[in-house]
Parts: sequence; structure tokens; C-alpha cells
Amino acid sequence: MPKIKVAMYGLTSEAYRLAADLVDTAQVTIVDETLQMAMELDPSLLKRNLDLQAVMAEEPLLSFKPLEQVLGEAQVVFFTPKLRRPSEETLIEAGSKLRDLAKYLSKGVCLVNAIPSGPGGNSDNIMLVEKQTGLQVGATLTYAYMPLRPREQKPAVVAFAGIREKGPLQALGYSPSSQNVFSAELEYAASVMKTAVASVTEIEIARKAREAKVSLQRPSEAYLDEFTRYLYELKAIQASEEAGEAVAYLAGAALKSFDNYVRYVVDETREALKEKQLKASRTKISLLWSLDRYEMRGERLQVAESIQQRLRDYVTDVELLAGRARGGPEPFDPLKHNVVIACSKDDLESLKSSRKSLRGEETTIISATPDLRRE
Repeated sequence: MPKIKVAMYGLTSEAYRLAADLVDTAQVTIVDETLQMAMELDPSLLKRNLDLQAVMAEEPLLSFKPLEQVLGEAQVVFFTPKLRRPSEETLIEAGSKLRDLAKYLSKGVCLVNAIPSGPGGNSDNIMLVEKQTGLQVGATLTYAYMPLRPREQKPAVVAFAGIREKGPLQALGYSPSSQNVFSAELEYAASVMKTAVASVTEIEIARKAREAKVSLQRPSEAYLDEFTRYLYELKAIQASEEAGEAVAYLAGAALKSFDNYVRYVVDETREALKEKQLKASRTKISLLWSLDRYEMRGERLQVAESIQQRLRDYVTDVELLAGRARGGPEPFDPLKHNVVIACSKDDLESLKSSRKSLRGEETTIISATPDLRRE
């Protein structure tokens, strides 16, 4: 029995992991939407390499196919784009890439949206696709909403629109977990808001404690890496007219708090420099954050770049480094005082392991948690 033909529209880590899950039941091709190239993924490659960053570092010999042919033959197309425009333009970028993809969709295809939408967002997507293709969802086109959380390949929710009881998505092992697409949007938005509001509460309470110079009995162990998890979703919820004023206000307030947290990190680092009377020329700052360059959302990368740029107003020598990929104590300059900002728990553990081999370098470690504790 021939395998189902699946195309991933977007050279992203989430798309690659999803492809690895489907490789036993599907013939998977991944599209680099920036270079407009389609690459067939060999099952052995997917099983040998756990993530896309490892694959691209290897520079393997991949089989390239014409984009029109791949998308024209695909039975299922997953929309998994890499979004990299500045923060305020990222939702526009997603719509633009969906419009580009729609040019290649043919009759009978199943389009799966893996990018989160605010309540009502998929209705806009369906209207865009129908207008662009001349096809109609439920008659000549099928549509599914299966948003992927950052760095994950399992959909958070699964909802179908215009999909018959038996089709290629069901054959791939997917079944609806929500009544319809709108209910799926609400359920996913609810889970995002619950997490975001909890994180914002921790950030703001810790800020008040720092200002009052008091300690919290149970400080949060969440890191900046976790705070930036759902920034794209919050933008989508805030921009959704159907979300309602209260939900849109909460999403906007959460975004504002996360933006303020970036300033808190910079201010705390500056305060550490003042307390230790460190000269800028004698200081090196390392932002230790193991970022995925192929993640669908670009918010983590943008936050890291923002912190780095702001810190350079005070210290010229500021580096962004990946902790887990390092084999030694590269962040440390023996001729300078080293300030290291650990942005995830894994990065902090990596840093502590590397410190064991140090020989007296002057260091200050700031954990990017709500209380911004120092070591």
C-alpha cells in the first residue's frame, strides 16, 4: 500500500520532528519556503538525527524536487513556516506566507494549520485560502487546525473543518479532540492565557520583592526561556476581535509584563556592575541561552537580541552563547570580570559543570528567573 504524500511547508524544527513521527506512514517532503526548494526526507535521516539543527550542521546530500510538483501531489500539507519578522509584524508575516502557500494548493488537498491562531483566526485563514485558490472548504478542500507548541511535534489540539470521516489525516493517526475549529481555538487560548498569567504574576511579585529588598519564601524556578514560550500566541489572542475586550486586555498586559522583564534583566545586570565597581572595559557579559535557530516562532531569538543590544549600551563585550552545545568554559575571559546570565535551567547546569574546570576567573552569575538571583 503506497504511503500518504505529506508536505511540510516550512523548514522548521517542529516540522522536522513532526515528519519524524509520520515517516513510517507517510512519504514526507519538507519545503524551505524562503529558498522555495522542496527536499525529500529519507526515513534513515529522520531516525538518525533527532533535530533539524543537527541535520543542517551535517549538510547532508538531500534529494531536491520542484516546489510546484511536491505541493501539487501532496495529499496533506502542513503549514509550519519560519516566522522571523520584527515582533509587531509577525502576524502579518504568517498571513503572507499562507497566501504564498495557497498559490500551490490543488483540489482535494488537506491543509493543516500548525500555527496558533486567536479565536476566529482560522475563519480568516479559510477565507484567504478560498479566495486565493477558488476552492471551497468542505467541497473541494479540507482544512484542519492542529497548533504545535514551541519545540514540540504533538498538536496541542486537533480540529477539522470540511473533513470526511475517513481521509488522509485519520490514516496518519489524527482524530479530532475538539468539537470544531472555533472551540479548539478557545481551548488552546485558555491554556496559553492560564500559563501566561501565572508567569506574569511571578514576574511582578518578584519585582516588588526586589524593590522592597525582601526575600520570597518560595521563589519561582521558571526561567526566561519559559517566559518567552507563548509570545506569538499572546499577540494572536490580543489581535483577535472575537477574543473580547477582557481577554485581549489580559493578553496585552502579559506582553507588556514580559517586555518589562527584559528591562529588569538589563537593570539587574547594570546594578551588579555598579555594586562591584566594574569598569566596562574590564567586563565581559555572556547571555547563555541554548536557542533553536529553526524554531517556528522567532520571539526567543528576538528577545535575546534585544537584551544583547541593551546591554551593549553599558558594556561593549556582550556575547550570546549556547550552553548545552559547549564543551568547555568559553564564556569566561581570564583577563576580565565575567557576568553570565543563564536563561534556562539546562544552561545554568551546563555553566556550573564548566565552572569546575576554572582557575580563579572572576565571575558573577545571574539566573534569569523572576527574582534574578545572583551567585
